[in-house]
Amino acid sequence: MSQANLTMKDMFEVQNAKDAMQAMGAATQQELETSQAAAVLKQEVAKKSKLIRWSAVQDVLFEKTVEALDIPVLTFLSPAWKKYREILEFADAEKHPANEANLVSLAEHTVKVEHHPYLQLTYRGIEIPKAKLEFTLTGDLTLQGVILRIQNGKIKAIQGGAVKWSEELLLENRSVLKKESKSYDLTGNFELGEGIPLRDTSDHRAVAPS
Repeated sequence: MSQANLTMKDMFEVQNAKDAMQAMGAATQQELETSQAAAVLKQEVAKKSKLIRWSAVQDVLFEKTVEALDIPVLTFLSPAWKKYREILEFADAEKHPANEANLVSLAEHTVKVEHHPYLQLTYRGIEIPKAKLEFTLTGDLTLQGVILRIQNGKIKAIQGGAVKWSEELLLENRSVLKKESKSYDLTGNFELGEGIPLRDTSDHRAVAPS
C-alpha cells in the first residue's frame, strides 16, 4: 500500500476482481445475484446477444467495480479540512505571503465519506440504457496527529500522523464490501506536488470533521 497515494481501493484491500470476490464471499455474491439491479442487467444483456455468457459479464463487473474504488483518499479529506477556520486563515494572501510556510497541527478528527460510483454497461460502444449499477460508498476516516504544511494558499504536504477507517460499499442497500481497520501510521513527509488549493470545490461529498 502506498502511503502517498492511498486510495479507497487500498482501504478495502482489493486490487483486482479476484480480491473483490474473495472479500465478498460466496454468500454475498449469491445475494447480489438476486438483486433487482442484477436481474435487470441480465435481461438487458440477453436482449443484445444470446451469445454473451453471464459469467464473462460478471468478471468484467467485478474488475470495473474495483476500478471505481480507485479514488485518492485526499479527494475526501481535503474538502473537509477546508472547513477548519485555522486552515482557511492561510488562504488570505495579504496575511500570509507566498514565501511563508506554516505548519498546522490538527486534533484527532473524523471525516465522514459519501460517494456514489456507478457502472454503465455498453454494447459495441453504445450504452445500454437500463444496464447501470449504482453504488453507495460510505465510511468514516479518523485521523490522529496529522500536521499540514501550508504555503501560498495551498496544502503542500502532510507530515506524519495516523489514520484508521471503517468503509462500506452498497448496492440497493445490500453490502458488497465492508472493511474496518486498525490505526495505520502515516510515517514520513508526503509532498502534494502543486498542492491543494484552499479555495476550490469538490464533486465528492465530505461532511465537516468531528
